[in-house]
Amino acid sequence: MDNVSNGIPKSDLPISTEMVQCLMEIGYVAIGRGLQLQAESIFNGVIAARPTSEFPLIGLAVNKLNFGNIADASKILTERALKLNPDSGLAKSFLAVALRALGQEEAACDLMRLVCNETTDSAAKTMAESFLAGKDIS
Repeated sequence: MDNVSNGIPKSDLPISTEMVQCLMEIGYVAIGRGLQLQAESIFNGVIAARPTSEFPLIGLAVNKLNFGNIADASKILTERALKLNPDSGLAKSFLAVALRALGQEEAACDLMRLVCNETTDSAAKTMAESFLAGKDIS
């Protein structure tokens, strides 16, 4: 594992959960403000601090989706986020958004139906239900 200058492994950095949540929120605000590179830097920092969490990877993928890098977003979700947590309803929901953007409507709807039937994450379930109802969730 790479070490930072003080010799503490990156995954052991003493960053509180509240700070991580705050950084995630700032990353999403950066996306909303059109600050693609800054958002990517923020999410990559959170990934370094929480390498076993899929949530900063989802943030990174959302950033890619928002700026039209659909294939990269799909790859982050499938090869990284869902490898960390194969049951992540949120990662599956954003993957479905990416699949739709790639023209794979049937696969996207199948994935959202799976989320509706299997997830306990209320945000992911709401997102999936809206997607399947034809509401704009982007």
